[in-house]
Parts: sequence; structure tokens; C-alpha cells
Amino acid sequence: MKAVRVPKEKAEEVRKYAEKIGAKDKTRLIVRKGEFVEIPIYDDFIDHFKEYEIIEQKNPVFSRPKNITDALKRIIPHDLLRFAPKRYKIIGDIIIIKIHEKLEKYKFKIGEVLLDLHPHCKSVWRDFGKEGMIRKPKVECIAGSGSETIHRENKCLFKLDVTKVMYSLGNQAERARMARIVKDGEVVVDMFAGIGYFSIPIAVHSNAEKIYSIEINPDAFDYLIENIKINCVDNIVPILGDCMFAAPEGVADRVIMGHIRCHDFIKKAMTVLDKEGVIHYHESVPEPVMERPIIRLKKNAELLNKNIKILSYRKVKNYSPGVYHVVVDAYVYT
Repeated sequence: MKAVRVPKEKAEEVRKYAEKIGAKDKTRLIVRKGEFVEIPIYDDFIDHFKEYEIIEQKNPVFSRPKNITDALKRIIPHDLLRFAPKRYKIIGDIIIIKIHEKLEKYKFKIGEVLLDLHPHCKSVWRDFGKEGMIRKPKVECIAGSGSETIHRENKCLFKLDVTKVMYSLGNQAERARMARIVKDGEVVVDMFAGIGYFSIPIAVHSNAEKIYSIEINPDAFDYLIENIKINCVDNIVPILGDCMFAAPEGVADRVIMGHIRCHDFIKKAMTVLDKEGVIHYHESVPEPVMERPIIRLKKNAELLNKNIKILSYRKVKNYSPGVYHVVVDAYVYT
């Protein structure tokens, strides 16, 4: 790691110049040794300081990193920093992060950096995305150990294994909203319940009479059962199976369709309602076709000779560039 060795009377001038051209390595502290000062710089900028002595610092003094960007500057070459991850998520005591393929050789060091930044966490997992309709996580452990955790959100507990089931922090506001708007005595059907993302907050924070929670993934279903127990709720009816066939019909005041690729299930959701009620339909939508979710809902209502009124259309989060995760609240009636 390089530094410019300058007389102390020149230190301030050289420091300002190094900062101006982006040469100063902010992860290391300026060190004074006798009548000289060592100003840490990136290797790429050596030629900008030809009039001074360039040294190799054997024992550099590092500043304490405040965030992942500062921390990664210590382990990733300057020319690769543009690929460095800037965001990650913490689920319980587990860190999940996406890492660019160009940083493959640094993945374990990145994991160690994150554990240093978050000493309360026990492991770091690299996220490669989700697979299939059940959205099974594709992950790799890059630091620490352990994949099971308990995540706390909105006074609810969610036990899960990050290698088996997903957990989206970006949907937090929508989960809280569902818990607020469910009315006393309502019957709710959660068609894609997972580990209880919507069902648990509704059970904890509302006075719903009954919540039918349907999940096809056995791993997620097992955690749904666990989460019902640890949250001490007794109005959830867990059902293992495909909601196309397992969802009870003619029972619900409110239906939650929380999967972003569930348009083939809209007709089924309408038959789950008890004559009339509200459907909360989620979809990932490219910007040029933002009306698609509403069109799909109206088309299915027409097929069943039902009427529909759009109550709201809101963006849950950005899903990918130019694509949005949205939810439509629709009142369906005869």
C-alpha cells in the first residue's frame, strides 16, 4: 500500500492536492514520523507525485470504516471499486448480499468485512436470486455459519432458513398496511402465505375472525407452523397445497395474492370471496404496461359475470430497472 513521504512543512499542500485529484486513500490515516509525514495514496496515482518519495507502508494505520463502501476500499483494488456492493440486507442475525461476478475472488473477504461491521450477526450469505414459482433462494455462505434465524418486524417474529425460503424487507410497509386495514370479524384468505409474511401481522395486529394461510412449499409451510406458535396466534388455519385447488371457496371477505406472478390465479381468488369482498393483487409490471394488472382483474371479473371497482393502485417497491412491484386493491361484487 503506497504513501507519499513529504517534509512536514509540505504535508498540508500535498494532502489537499491528493484529495483534489482523488488520490488520497481515505481508509488509511496520515502518519507523522519525525520530520516527515506519510500521506496514503492509491497505487494508480504514483505518477502524480514524482517530486516526492513514494514508500510502501508495511504497517498502515487504518481509520475505522463507517460503512461498507469505506470498508471495501481496503480489500478491493481501486479499478474494481465501481463493482463493489453498496447495499445489503440483514434478516435477523444473517446478512444477505449480492456480489458482482468480477469480485468473485474477494467474496470471502467481503463476508469478513460485513461481520466486522455487524458483530451481532453470525453469517453472511451471497444472494444469486430466486428459483421457480416457490422462489427458493439460491445462496452461498461466504462468512460465519448458520442459515436459520428469527427476524423481528412490526412486533412480529418470523423464523426462517435463508437457504430454503425468501424474505423481502422491501415489502415491510405493505405487510403493515394489510394488518391495519383488515376489519374486525373478517375472514381472510392468504393464497401464497409463505412463512406467514401477511398472515402473521394480520393475526397479531387485527381482529380477523379467521385467516386461511395456503402454502405449496413444504419448507415454507413448516416455518409457517413454527411462526404461528412463536407468535402465539390461534386464528390462522394453515393449509399445505396448491391454492388453485386447496383454497376454500365462498368464504372470504378479503383475499391476499402476495405472489408477484400469480395472474393465473385471479379467477380462483374471485371464487374464494363470499359473494363480495376485496382482493389485494400483486404483480411485477414493466413501466410501459402499467395498466396490465387492472386489465387482468377486470377481464377475470367479466368472465365470472362479476363487477369490480378499483380501490387503489400502489407501488410496493422497485423490482428491477423499469419494472415495479405493484399491488391493486379491488372490490369485487355481483
